[in-house]
Amino acid sequence: DNLDTTNTLDSITVSDCTLDPVFNSATTEYSCTVKNNVTSVTVNATATSSKAKVRGLGTKELSVGANTLPIRVIAEDGSEKIYNVNVTRKREATSLKNEIMKNTVITANPTLTTSSNNSNDENGLYKSTATNTGEPTYYFRGNVTNNYVKFAGFTWRIVRINEDGTIRIVMQDGINNNSEYAFNSSYNNYTYMYYTNNSNAKTQLESWYQTNIGSKKNLASKVAGGNYYCEQAKVKPGDSYTSGNATMTTYNKYTPDFKCSSDGNGKGVVNASVGLLSYDEVVYAGGYYGQNNNNYYLYNNTYFWTMSPAGFAGSLVWRVNASGGIMSSYVDSFYCLRAVLNLTVNVQISDGDGTKENPFVVE
Repeated sequence: DNLDTTNTLDSITVSDCTLDPVFNSATTEYSCTVKNNVTSVTVNATATSSKAKVRGLGTKELSVGANTLPIRVIAEDGSEKIYNVNVTRKREATSLKNEIMKNTVITANPTLTTSSNNSNDENGLYKSTATNTGEPTYYFRGNVTNNYVKFAGFTWRIVRINEDGTIRIVMQDGINNNSEYAFNSSYNNYTYMYYTNNSNAKTQLESWYQTNIGSKKNLASKVAGGNYYCEQAKVKPGDSYTSGNATMTTYNKYTPDFKCSSDGNGKGVVNASVGLLSYDEVVYAGGYYGQNNNNYYLYNNTYFWTMSPAGFAGSLVWRVNASGGIMSSYVDSFYCLRAVLNLTVNVQISDGDGTKENPFVVE
């Protein structure tokens, strides 16, 4: 007799799980993800031939993480084909802060007078008490590869745990697909170097935030608003630069910190739900004035604004260039806006290990 040699499947279904890709008989690998509270799934499948036998069906227990469930299709002639269904069970939700603090805190003092690629600083998590309250902030420095976060449909990098326990993150890319914006339309007065002086940067950033996060209650509830941003005029590129009534220090004499107070122009702490990085935060991360550096986590091959004034010789603001160094630019120049948020103290993650391939996923 001629035995049937057909050993393919006609359909596969897995309970609580949407298979990717959609079933087709040419594909033998399928995947899906279930929530942490799903401890088992039921696998059903039918063979193309009524004479074939299908093995591996029924209820399957799941462990947290990856589970491979093989389905064997045995033709009448004994030939066999295996279809693998890869089911990932999400881990139990955990605190993002706790995950960050699993890093070993580096106790050595960082080199803050040159870029990190010109020093021997270790990459990783550091601690500083140079804050307004004296409480510690824990910040990432150097070529960190485990501080990626997915939130609101975008990829972010963790900058630091603020001294109050909230978590500061910066978008990996600029808003609106790396669109470039003038910080302000005019540079003929030192007041235009301030973010809150009706700046175009503030208008564009807050509009983006409202559209993508602020208008969505489930997302906005995870963002801490308050005095988290700083536009204090602190550091300038050269001794000759002026700054109204603010006292500024030339960059090569300046030691960064995480403090912020009102300067002589009445500008300093900014109360908001979205903002930009400060000059100090870029230096702590590994950037430095005039020094190229493609070996720290803020490097993304774009030009992007900070919200730190750089003084007046024409109104100037600090920005990071495409080679990773810090420079000052006139405010009517066009660069990207990398949004910065502060996630709430107890924000939970449901997946990921912080790597680029498997970022933390905010619940």
